Amino acid sequence: MTTTSTNLRRLALKAGLLASALTTLASAPALAQGPTLLRMNMVVSNQDAHFPLWQQFAKQLEDASKGTLKVEVMPSETLGKTVDMIQAVSRGAPILQDSDPSHLSNYVPDYAIFMHPFLFKKPEDIAKAWQSELGRRMEAELNKKGLRILTAVYFGTRHLISDKEVKSRDDTAGMKIRNAPTKMWNAVSRTLGGNPTNTAWSEVYSALSQGVADAAESPLSLLYSAKLFEAKKRISLTGHLVATTTIVMSQKVYDGLPPEAKQALDSVGRAYPAQRAPQILAIEKEFRTKLEGAGVKFNDVDKTAFIEAAKDVGKAFPEWTPGLYDQMLKAIQ
Repeated sequence: MTTTSTNLRRLALKAGLLASALTTLASAPALAQGPTLLRMNMVVSNQDAHFPLWQQFAKQLEDASKGTLKVEVMPSETLGKTVDMIQAVSRGAPILQDSDPSHLSNYVPDYAIFMHPFLFKKPEDIAKAWQSELGRRMEAELNKKGLRILTAVYFGTRHLISDKEVKSRDDTAGMKIRNAPTKMWNAVSRTLGGNPTNTAWSEVYSALSQGVADAAESPLSLLYSAKLFEAKKRISLTGHLVATTTIVMSQKVYDGLPPEAKQALDSVGRAYPAQRAPQILAIEKEFRTKLEGAGVKFNDVDKTAFIEAAKDVGKAFPEWTPGLYDQMLKAIQ
């Protein structure tokens, strides 16, 4: 037998074996897929008091998913800035993004109402608003933009830190108040009576230290973790915002998940606000003690003029659904 004919027989044998293997694979049951990995991109650092709570939340999602989900919590915007990540999520990125609702207003303008000063009075109002008929209508619009709210929780009540004792709105006249660069945050600073000063949170310490800003506002835990008490020693208890943070995910990713994963995301996410509120209230109490120990002085505030000024916030948002403020008041009653 010639060398050529031998080689041809070998090739024919290999081809037959390959065809047989492909037939076997085609007829075999599909291999079980592993869990879907979702990375949760948090604004807070892993040193922040809120971070372990989000780790617990991630574990609850995994446990409830019956092995269909793996959730990794990433601190300090490791994956990217919030605005950029929300855009990526809307296009189908498998990311869970930490976001206050003012960012969602870029997609559905009505979401800015969640950050309206002096609207929510207690942590329970947040879940009521999110799960109300109005909240469901807003989320249906958000779903069409590729985004889905996984949960909406109490983040903390926000107060003003400065060198000046603020007892009434007259005391903030001309004060440069640091805020995030969004339309609603500018409205919050104006409601407080000051001049909005747009600065990234990562730069707020230097802004206060160098006089770029005279004041900043945030929950007590963040005022402490960002060490703003080193720059300013007075916290005026304005309580202007019972603040919300949301975790948003891709609607496309959600739609592609198995039923067990969807059920876990829905059930854990909807139940989480009631679990989270008492934990945050305890953190606030703890950090007031820490701030007082660091030499910070607290004072109460006459909120009358602040609340009156807040009535004008809606005028800056002609894009809102007509009557939105009154609808939200009714939803949280």
